Amino acid sequence: MQNFLFTSDIFRGSRYEKGHPLDMDRVWPSVELIRLMGWVKEDQIIKNSPADISELIKFHDLDYVKALKKAEEDQNLPDNLKKKFNIGVRNNPIFSEVFSRPATAAKASIKAVEMIANKKAKKILNISGGTHHGRKSQAFGFCFLNDCVLAILKALEFNFKNIVYVDLDAHHCDGVQDVFSENENVSIISIHEKNRWPKTGKFEDNKLFNVINFPVNEDFNDNEMDYIISNVIIPFLKIKKADLLIIQAGADMLDGDPQSRISLTNNAYWKAVRDVQSLSENVIILGGGGYNPYLTAKAWAGNWVLINDKEEYLDQEMNPQCYELLKSLSWHNRRVKNGIPNKWINVWRDEYKNAAVGDEILFLVDKILKIKKIC
Repeated sequence: MQNFLFTSDIFRGSRYEKGHPLDMDRVWPSVELIRLMGWVKEDQIIKNSPADISELIKFHDLDYVKALKKAEEDQNLPDNLKKKFNIGVRNNPIFSEVFSRPATAAKASIKAVEMIANKKAKKILNISGGTHHGRKSQAFGFCFLNDCVLAILKALEFNFKNIVYVDLDAHHCDGVQDVFSENENVSIISIHEKNRWPKTGKFEDNKLFNVINFPVNEDFNDNEMDYIISNVIIPFLKIKKADLLIIQAGADMLDGDPQSRISLTNNAYWKAVRDVQSLSENVIILGGGGYNPYLTAKAWAGNWVLINDKEEYLDQEMNPQCYELLKSLSWHNRRVKNGIPNKWINVWRDEYKNAAVGDEILFLVDKILKIKKIC
């Protein structure tokens, strides 16, 4: 049974408004890097169309979905609807594909569940997904729809009984935890930067029976990520035996990302994704945060080789076409004012960093192991 890579032409050239953190290309460059390296067969690539309104209202309110669609059609909304639905305000801008783009990402996540449930796939990479902040009737945190929630709801429809959602984004998965924090068939695990917007995902939430939160400091390092994965998440997954594993693989903890103070290398990021995804036969890996286009495109492209058990590909030289592609990406950020650092665009792996596991992480892991009774 093949693994599949989801994409859509809608992501080529679709951007948020000028100056927004998502005024850049991430999805199509990731897919193109995979193609240019020869890591995927064309019959493994599936292009998706937007979800129907009937699919979206499995979670979102109908009036909200209609307003979002109207915002795309008119490229505007009345002020009262902007305020009510948080569309066109607070970093959730109205742009040319404001409905179609998130609806396409949502359809891909829903379809990924359907294909796995129907035994047509085992592992799927949907780079466009991971919009974990979206609310039932409001846009929130750059997220207009919540494909993560829609995917989990679809899995519950298919009677998956043991769904584990693991979130590696620097920002806590508030929109997912709020919906499923009392659902006995869903477990939610999040590693995120402490006190980073939306400032949820507190340690105290670990008292919830199906939630494991790791709020970590900005000096969080590669070895600490591995320590958490190895000592808590892997033992938990071995006990849980997930029949569906969904990984939100946001890349904004990487060194050089402007939306987080954490500075991991992609070695730690890929090791986390590799180790977690290996513990279930049925896996969906999503995108999410990632606001440096060069680092994010490489990180998400690397996730494709990980679900295909080809990690050694990441030690290959980056071919000239990939270098030229990354070099061509535009990013209006002070970090590239004097040019793009070569290490971002001419090699796959970052330089390895070695730092000790700090007392705070040792304490956090020990407390969570005791609370959750993980042996």
